[in-house]
Amino acid sequence: MKSQINRLPVFNISNFKDYCNCMQFDSNFYIRRFSDHVKENLFISVPHAHDFYLMLLVTKGSGKHYIDFKEYEVHPGAMFVLAPGLIHRWEMSQDIDGYILFFTKQYFMLDFKHDNLSRFPFFNANSSIPYISLNRDETEEIFVFYKLMDKEYHDRNLDYHEMIRMCLNTILITLSRKLLNQHNATFAFNYEIVQLNTFYGLIENHFKEHQPLSYYCDKMNLTTKQLSYLCRKLIDKVPSEILMERVILEAKRLIIHTDLSISQISDELNYNDNSYFVRLFKKICKQTPDQFRSFKSMSQTKNLISQTKCS
Repeated sequence: MKSQINRLPVFNISNFKDYCNCMQFDSNFYIRRFSDHVKENLFISVPHAHDFYLMLLVTKGSGKHYIDFKEYEVHPGAMFVLAPGLIHRWEMSQDIDGYILFFTKQYFMLDFKHDNLSRFPFFNANSSIPYISLNRDETEEIFVFYKLMDKEYHDRNLDYHEMIRMCLNTILITLSRKLLNQHNATFAFNYEIVQLNTFYGLIENHFKEHQPLSYYCDKMNLTTKQLSYLCRKLIDKVPSEILMERVILEAKRLIIHTDLSISQISDELNYNDNSYFVRLFKKICKQTPDQFRSFKSMSQTKNLISQTKCS
């Protein structure tokens, strides 16, 4: 298991138990009934991240799914599609069921062109939406593909991985159509989208270093003016705003999911002046880091009390 700072685990596929011992053959793909997955991998109730893609179809049960400070209802027909790096945790009823699968980018790219995953709205850096609500017919349609992938994975007949990736791509296309219809949105995969995703990828790797915008422009062979135009055109934000959003997201993660002091978090994010970091956080979030930590802690305590009463 890879590890981040203090209680922020980042799991890879090999960390998960597999009843059929198929993991001895594959560390880039995993599929299982969700009820079995939950029973044998109890650690998923603790905040964590993955270095792979996750797709869960819920067919039974209820609960909550917390993804980077947003709360989603778990219910039959709930479909969750998560990109690597998101911090999340589950609270689920005893009768929960469905299908869950994991796959790495390398696994998917064996049959599809480079960066093909970023064409889907759940994996697009600037508009990631991890939740889709499916009706009964749509749930059954997706469920059929999960069953087929599960069968292929365990039967291991000729070219079974190719069959799995074809099913996986079909599900992603189907869900993309549904999601874009739900949000009345449009999405095009073109050169500008690729460039924007490249910018987000560079930010992900270097946001703690406080690299100037000229650094990212040089890496992308763009001028500062071109990068600014690109960001404004596609998401109506300036590059510095996108960079700061990533810094603040990491700050929130460290404030809530670790025991680090605010001063230590400031150091971790390479702010040598702790008071400046506090002022910056308050300006953007409308509360100090300590206030944010206290508010979230109170909310989590209330949730625990509510769960205890219901159990």
